[in-house]
Formats: sequence, structure tokens, C-alpha cells
Amino acid sequence: MISREIKIGGLAVGGSNPVRVQAMLKSSAGDASALIKEGRNLVKAGAEIIRCAVPEKGQAKKLYSILKELPVPLIADCHFTKTAAVEALDSGFDKIRVNPGNMSAQAIMDSVKKASEKKAALRLGFNTGSCRVSTPQELANIALTWDEKIKKTGFKNFVVSMKSSSVKFTVEANRFFSVYSNTPLHIGVTASGSGIEGIMKSAAGIGCLLLDGVGDTVRVSVTGDSLQEVKAARILRAIASGEPEGLEIISCPTCSRSRIDVEKISVKFRKSLSSEDFKKKLRVAIMGCEVNGPGEAKECDTGICGTRKGALLISRGKITCAVEEKEIIKKLVEEIRKRKT
Repeated sequence: MISREIKIGGLAVGGSNPVRVQAMLKSSAGDASALIKEGRNLVKAGAEIIRCAVPEKGQAKKLYSILKELPVPLIADCHFTKTAAVEALDSGFDKIRVNPGNMSAQAIMDSVKKASEKKAALRLGFNTGSCRVSTPQELANIALTWDEKIKKTGFKNFVVSMKSSSVKFTVEANRFFSVYSNTPLHIGVTASGSGIEGIMKSAAGIGCLLLDGVGDTVRVSVTGDSLQEVKAARILRAIASGEPEGLEIISCPTCSRSRIDVEKISVKFRKSLSSEDFKKKLRVAIMGCEVNGPGEAKECDTGICGTRKGALLISRGKITCAVEEKEIIKKLVEEIRKRKT
């Protein structure tokens, strides 16, 4: 089911719009310089929506005054009482996130009313930690009940999220909800952990849903650097959509057949490229031998295939010339810079 379109500030979400990348600030709410620095870096990395925690009443106005210079919609994450949510909307935040699992029904409805008055957006965030459910269907049904209740008020500028630290649970809850409602979904796996494990859990859960056509905004949430979350989210979005945001470099995993040092060449090649080079929507192949190499490279805009005597440069499906191994990186960079897109 195609979701309905909503607006978060001036940003259209849902409907036929691309999946939007969301990030959450991790700096202390009391450290203004760290908050704005982190926010600027996240926007530069590709975050299209920024969320920050409003842990206590009375903080929303100050937080908004710090972050309002960021050129993206701002979300206030509010819990337990309606006070912080109302203050955030009065301060200027474009959207609030509230959790029916830790707020009273009346507080949620008052927050909805305020969002409607302010022409702001709202997210109903459900998770297994606060909703005390045992199955994905239970969580989805709670979300669907609230979804219908809010729609009956006439307010439709809201999204829903259903998260768990279990990938399978998260995927099944979101799939179930998407069958019965056209409300946009914010997706992600919560408390996924750190390092490669956290990224892989997020990739598995978010990737499944995006490939199903489920999800309108996305946040990769791992313990660690928020910039890595944004980078991972953008890569996931590009992989699932089949439309790279910029330069895509494919390379073989290497084996005993490799004629060239694929790993070393790949690393040096990336370092040789400029930020403008990475913006070009081109596909480049670095392949180690003649078994799979020519075929894979022919599917790319340009590429290199290792041979007994060095390598072959392949451009748009055709072998153009032989290249010595020491000249591979130079040749590839030249090919990239010839192309305008």
C-alpha cells in the first residue's frame, strides 16, 4: 500500500517521495556548541531530518534556539508528560515524537490537538520496551488502534513507528501495519548494539522493509558515532532503491585466481577521488581476474579486469586498452573525470 503524503516543516514525506534519512543528536542537551556542531555535520553527511531529545520540561525553547539555523526539519523527542511536547511545538519544532507506551491517552490526544493547531507533524513511536507486548501483531494492533483514533479527530499529519531490538519482530510488525493503514512509517531497529553487529542488524531489518516497499523515513540507530548512522542509512536507501546516490564502486572478494591486488587498488582508488568525483552517478568495477571480471566490468560504466599481463580497461561494455598494474588507478580516475554524470 502506498502511504499518504505528510509534511514535516517544508519536507514532503510518504506518498511518491523518496525515503527520508533521519538522524538523532547524541550530544548533551546542555552543550550548545556540541549540539550545533553535530547537527551541521549530520546535515552535511546527508541527514534530511534532525531529532533531539527534550528530556525535561523547560528545555525545548533553548534547544530550538540552538538548532533552528539547521536547514532541515527539527523533531523534539518527548516522553512521559505532554508538557515537553506542548512546549516543543510552541517553541517552533516542526514535529514531535511521543510514545503511547509511557504517556497517558489524554496526554497523547492533547499533543495531537496542539500539533494540529501548530500545523506541525507528529510521530507515534511504539516499541517493545514500553508497550509490553509478546508478538509483532500485538504491537501492530496497538499502533493501528491509535492510528484510527487519531484519524477520527481529522488530524492526518502524523507517522507511526514500531521498533524492537529484534530484527524479525520489527519487520513483522511493520509489514502487518502496512497492510491495514496508509499512514507513513518511520522504520529502524532500536537498541541494535554497536559496531558491525549493530550495523548488520539495522541493515537486515531496514533492508527487508525497504525492499518490501515499506518505510518512508529511516534511522539507523547504533551505539556510537551518529555520522556512521547517517552514512549507513544512505547506503541502505541506495541499495534498496537500486539507484545509487553517487559513485558506486564494486569489487570482487578476491581469491587465488586474482591477477592484481584488488584490495590495495580499491583503497588507493577511493583515496584518489575528489568529493566531486563521488557525486557522479557512475558504476566502477575493480575485478581480479578474467573469470568473472570482464562480465562484471561490462555491466559498469568503466572498470578494470586483472590479467596475466596486468589489466584490461573496460568502458561501457567494451575493452578499450591494456593497462599496467601501476597505471590502473590513474586510468580509472581519468575515466571518471571524463564523464559529466
